[in-house]
Amino acid sequence: MAIRAKRLRALLAILLLNTSQVVPIDRIIEGIWPDQPPRSALENVRTYVSQLRHLLCLANDRERLQSHPGGYRLLADPEELDLLRFTTLAADGRQALHAGDHSGAAVLLGEAIDLWRGAPLPELELGPTIRAKTVALEEQRWQVQVDWITARLALGEHAEVVAVLRELIGERSLDERLWCCLVTALYGMGRTGEALSAVAEARQVFVTELGIEPGPELRRVQAAVLGGEEIQGSPKLGAAPGTSGTPHQLPAGGTGFVGRGEERDRVRELVENHQHQVILFSGPPGVGKTASAIAVSTQIADGFPDGQLYVDLRGSSGMPLDPADAVGTLLGGLGVTPEAMPDNAERRTTLYRTLLAERRMLVLLDDAADTAQVMPLLPGPGNSLVMMTSRRWLAGVEAAAHLHLEPLRHEDALAMLAGVIGQRRVDDEPAYAAQIVEACGRLPAAIRIIAARLAARPRHSLRVLAERLSVPDQVLDELTVDGLSIRRLFEVSYQTLAPRTRACFRMLSQFDPQHVTAGGLGELLHVPVHEADRELERLLHEGLLSPGSTDDGVPNYHMPVVLHTFAHERFTAEGTVLRSVTGINRGRGRARTSAKPRIDRRLIDTERRGRMNAEQEICHLIENLLASQGRADEHLVVTPQTSLADDGLALTSLELVRLLVSLEERMDVELDDVAIMNASFDNVGDILALVGASRTPTGRAG
Repeated sequence: MAIRAKRLRALLAILLLNTSQVVPIDRIIEGIWPDQPPRSALENVRTYVSQLRHLLCLANDRERLQSHPGGYRLLADPEELDLLRFTTLAADGRQALHAGDHSGAAVLLGEAIDLWRGAPLPELELGPTIRAKTVALEEQRWQVQVDWITARLALGEHAEVVAVLRELIGERSLDERLWCCLVTALYGMGRTGEALSAVAEARQVFVTELGIEPGPELRRVQAAVLGGEEIQGSPKLGAAPGTSGTPHQLPAGGTGFVGRGEERDRVRELVENHQHQVILFSGPPGVGKTASAIAVSTQIADGFPDGQLYVDLRGSSGMPLDPADAVGTLLGGLGVTPEAMPDNAERRTTLYRTLLAERRMLVLLDDAADTAQVMPLLPGPGNSLVMMTSRRWLAGVEAAAHLHLEPLRHEDALAMLAGVIGQRRVDDEPAYAAQIVEACGRLPAAIRIIAARLAARPRHSLRVLAERLSVPDQVLDELTVDGLSIRRLFEVSYQTLAPRTRACFRMLSQFDPQHVTAGGLGELLHVPVHEADRELERLLHEGLLSPGSTDDGVPNYHMPVVLHTFAHERFTAEGTVLRSVTGINRGRGRARTSAKPRIDRRLIDTERRGRMNAEQEICHLIENLLASQGRADEHLVVTPQTSLADDGLALTSLELVRLLVSLEERMDVELDDVAIMNASFDNVGDILALVGASRTPTGRAG
């Protein structure tokens, strides 16, 4: 059936480019509206999904399009979609090529090439992330062509590929493998002079563009031509210029690792099926992303005979590594000397991808900051694997698998504790051991800290720390040792949030950590559900929240108990002030004409936090207003249940609100909303109505 609506076709294209994967709504919106999405983008996407479901229903195929928390997924079988058939044929052809079945490889790769009918989706204006997917497809097509040429050369079909090689070199003049193939084809046809001329031309390109000599593979092919010898083996890239050996840069840490069986099995499956270009580990701070990636990489390293590269991108340090410097580090691991290092970031990336094109390497990119940082570090199509870790979701990275790590299972957490302090201590006090790992939220980083403290006191009972960890206000203080601090891990991510998102994060402390919903958050913040849902989605992408199940169509989220404790700590310290930056007084419906200090919305939950805490917050608010006007008076101290000036008046919550409104008038400040959520007042209007009724005829609070 034909789909003519432009936006609907864009939605279908986005889902098909990510077949059988959940596509986040943010990526769909960016893909459909590449410039500026409308305010109604979310509602529009839902409408387009409904229309697409209707079309699928007409074809008796409604179940293909599935809804998931935060996105949608479209299912398709490999034989139903050219893209999936191409990927399967390419993988099978490449496997046959590596196994030495050149005839079979040529057939399979030729069939894959024949599926193409020009550039993908040229008629659609897609966002940069989705367009990058189509560019990646073009890269895969090009790599299949090169593999097909290699198979044809191995079969002695030299004349048939020369024209194709000339065309490809015109597009990719820095690909050394293409030059090797061209020299091999010309030499195989008896055109020795042209073959040597091609070598000289290739050298000129590499020296001019990159400032380096061609690699050893082209020199090997040149030597064979000069000596009149047969060129042995299919052309391939050898070691990098100046390299002295195979790099093995994985950090220590693969031993003593526990749990993550499903993740390890998933990675092995992808590697065995050659569907592994990028694998991303994400999750909350302290969940063990780096340890998991190192352990899994160590276990599969033998499958990557050309070596392993590692770089710490320092994404959570507040000073992330510049992408050009990161590529330089990787090139150094590949043997590129400082003298030969391109000074241009784009040329560094080009050289990096060229050197990896025909290698089978494992690259571990640890602690990525964002998508922009890692995109130049991803190799082109080939046989290498990139293992990546990040606190953020990195929705812009096209990954074969996105492994979102949760806290360890209870038995794995106990095994980790026993691995440090000894199994006997855990067996002697099993109840306290269980209490300790649960108080740590089963986060590996927290367990590692507490285990180090226990290991330093081998004769002490586990009971002491278990009892200390049972006091919520002490948990974060206990989870620190020798420069390691769980609070500091959380603080780094927290400080990167926008002020509004930080306020929403603090409000999560008012939920059960295993059951957070947009509806509940919207109710507490007095904002629409869709606004609350967007804030939860931001926290999800920042690694401070994890997706849960969907109950009766309502998506749930959850967070580790220790992170929930941190949220409560910030809630207690900072409250829940949400400050507007629009300059519009929503309560009065007019634009501001002055620069008066203003409180946009103050949410104080007296039921959950207790009346005293609520009153204390309002007192602090009043004192801040005084200070902001330069009118702080040492004789005017506001505290709950004490005195105001010399009146000796005990203040209730309502009286404090009246006082605040009075201060608004007397001090020339503006107050939008003060919401005290308890059984007595259902909404802001009720409170302000009572305050207004209590004023004197002059307009001052009585």
